[in-house]
Amino acid sequence: MSGLFCDAAMPDRNLPCSHFQAIRAIDGGTLVVLRGGTRMLKRFCLWLISPMGTGKVRPGLAALYLLAGLWMAVKISDYYVSGYGFTYLIGVGEETPLAIDWAEERDVVVYKHFRSPGYDAQYYAQLALDPMLSDPELVDSVDNLSYRARRILFAWSAYLGGFGQPNLILNVFALQNVVCWGVLGILLWRWFPPVDLDRAFRWFGIMLSIGACFSVFSALVDAPSLLLLALALKWIEQGHKWRATAILALGGLAKETNVLGAAALAPSDWKSGQGWGHAVLRGAVVAVPVIVWFAILRWRLPEQGQLAGARNFALPFVDWGYRWQELWGAATADKIDWKYLPAAMATHLSLTVQAAFLLGWWRWRDAGWRLTVPFAALTLVLGAAVWEGYPGASSRVLLPMLLGFNLLVPKGRRWVALLVLGNLTMWFGPTSIEPKLEELHSINIVNRSALIPAGELQELAVEFPRPWHRAESNGDDHWRWSEDDVDIVLNNPYAVPLQIEVRGQWSAHSGRMAYLKQGDQVLWQQQLGKPPADWRVVGVILPPGKSALRIESDTPPSETDPSDSRRLAVCLRRLSIRGIGLVEPSS
Repeated sequence: MSGLFCDAAMPDRNLPCSHFQAIRAIDGGTLVVLRGGTRMLKRFCLWLISPMGTGKVRPGLAALYLLAGLWMAVKISDYYVSGYGFTYLIGVGEETPLAIDWAEERDVVVYKHFRSPGYDAQYYAQLALDPMLSDPELVDSVDNLSYRARRILFAWSAYLGGFGQPNLILNVFALQNVVCWGVLGILLWRWFPPVDLDRAFRWFGIMLSIGACFSVFSALVDAPSLLLLALALKWIEQGHKWRATAILALGGLAKETNVLGAAALAPSDWKSGQGWGHAVLRGAVVAVPVIVWFAILRWRLPEQGQLAGARNFALPFVDWGYRWQELWGAATADKIDWKYLPAAMATHLSLTVQAAFLLGWWRWRDAGWRLTVPFAALTLVLGAAVWEGYPGASSRVLLPMLLGFNLLVPKGRRWVALLVLGNLTMWFGPTSIEPKLEELHSINIVNRSALIPAGELQELAVEFPRPWHRAESNGDDHWRWSEDDVDIVLNNPYAVPLQIEVRGQWSAHSGRMAYLKQGDQVLWQQQLGKPPADWRVVGVILPPGKSALRIESDTPPSETDPSDSRRLAVCLRRLSIRGIGLVEPSS
């Protein structure tokens, strides 16, 4: 039988039957190993989801919390720029709308975003350098100083954390949001421990929301403000109302809308006269620092900008409804890149769901509801300045409402759909962060060690001066548009010429002939269209110092996209440089 079995199993009759018996034995051992591995994997998975300890924490969910923290640390590290630290996060624009260059005036090192007006943190960072507001140039270098200076708390924390040293202050200012995000995640463990998927989902819904990520990666005050409100809520629930009063009073100096959280100090029994008396006293304590600071600002600062922030408010429902109209129009008319539109629509839908739930789910006895329902009411009267943009400032301004929503939505299958709708932005938070835009080139000088003394480091610098536009990206794809004929400036730092090979891709919205030149010499020419076309040039000589490769085309730049008012000529991608130093051979 064994012979028949061997013949039937394998048509090669030249192999002995003992060979197949050995194979069967090996297969059996492999099967035992596989079964053992499956059992180990099963036990590991059970360990991940099985409750442990008195708190019934599930290790697998706890590991996901830790992975979120690790993701934040790795992501933030990407924004470190050699020589500039973490000041990339402050968002200082090269084309600031104000005439004064505050970084040069104050002799600080700060990263400037090419051809960008910058964002709000660049003004608050200046306050961190001088939280006493003693520098008269602040009036000219800070947009609406009287408005910005209301939010002085985290300017002071950065100043103290940086020990009064300007460059250290700026880095502390850029990173304090990250620290607050981490502390907030630990604090939220109180309400959303990793004991089941429901509470883990709520934790991630807050920590990975667009509002939280937007605040952290733009060095704004919203995520730290949420931390202060959550800390106040914890102390109220623990019966430490004067501690909560103190932190809410501080919170008003971080952001004026934080004083709305003082509603949590109201008595849980709204019929209690004595409770209301204590609440009014604590509310007054919360208001005093804000009132005093506002009075100081009005006395010390000029009258200009006193109406700053007027566009932040509107009649009830007016600008909220207009935002729906704006998003629908953008979606149907294709007026904005679909990279941004889904996040904006998810944000507005989630905020609408959160506000409707909190306003319709009366839970006076719950301090979390009292803390956050004022922000639901605030949603109805927010103005165009908060709603506009993609995804817009509303996602971070109304972060406290997201906390209240997740605290109050009941558990159970019937509430899952509502919970998901209110937390839609968690799916867009990490992906909506603009990556640090790398330059569109890689450089490899193959004999660098022969060109420089040991221990020194010199880089072949590549610059993209105007009329290049700033670099853009979508995922791993990076590119840069020119506004007209442009130069790529290469700086050879060595004492000898370099012979380089340059390659890349280029394209254009409209058909045109493009030329790559060095001086009057045409190195490459090609007919361009929308599909990227490869090009490669060898034997280019770069003398010591600066040289320029020029890109020209035979067609004027044009506006080709309704959602982009820029005039565009040629798009450059994947610029790569490889070269060798032309050194004399040693005799």
